[in-house]
Amino acid sequence: MKIGITANVNLGEPTKFCLPYANVTPSSFIEVVTQHNQIPVILPIVPPKLVPELVAMVDAVIIPGGQDIASCFFEDVADDKADEYFIPHDEFELAVVKEAIRTKKPILGVCRGHQVINVALGGDLYQDLPEQLPSEVNHEQRNTGELFAHSVKINADSELAKALGEQTKVNSRHHQGLRKIGDDLHVVATAPDGVVEAIESEDGLITGVQWHPEDLWKDDAKQEKLFTDFFNRAKKQHNHN
Repeated sequence: MKIGITANVNLGEPTKFCLPYANVTPSSFIEVVTQHNQIPVILPIVPPKLVPELVAMVDAVIIPGGQDIASCFFEDVADDKADEYFIPHDEFELAVVKEAIRTKKPILGVCRGHQVINVALGGDLYQDLPEQLPSEVNHEQRNTGELFAHSVKINADSELAKALGEQTKVNSRHHQGLRKIGDDLHVVATAPDGVVEAIESEDGLITGVQWHPEDLWKDDAKQEKLFTDFFNRAKKQHNHN
């Protein structure tokens, strides 16, 4: 199976091997895909008109974490608390989600990717959780991603619960969060303060999680099963098509 992974863009200081605006992909995603005998296909940031041909190359799509999503895609008022964003990146990933849905290819969104799915389907975001939905839950942990930040409660009848059970612990590195939920999506997991931690589509082809399972799967069999279930859905859908 060919698993597409959308690229991010280097908005930081250039290095010898990472020039400004270079397309980059976290190695943790490549590792989890290859470890399960799937072929990772890095999808570079291209104009939306080229997205259908890219998506046609793969059987499923992973949309990783990254910068904020520019507020112009879901609100009229600009957000002065937004971290760095890159409009072409947002346009690209929103187009990837819509094309994958159109062609019925499974999507796994992680952190920013979870938010991109929601915005692509007409939802919106809290632009800054500490200001708009303050709580004592740590959503912006400063330690490494292999450590847990808080617990998550999962709906018993969800696909996600088949992998993780009805409660699990997760890491957390975000300050935006889902607010209005997009069309045909259901909230299937929440943090103790009510922040949406996971969504699924009615047809089971879309999963979005707010945490970073790519940092946890090596030491947590349940987080690994989140990926294997996704790969199995991709295989089933490929055989169906």
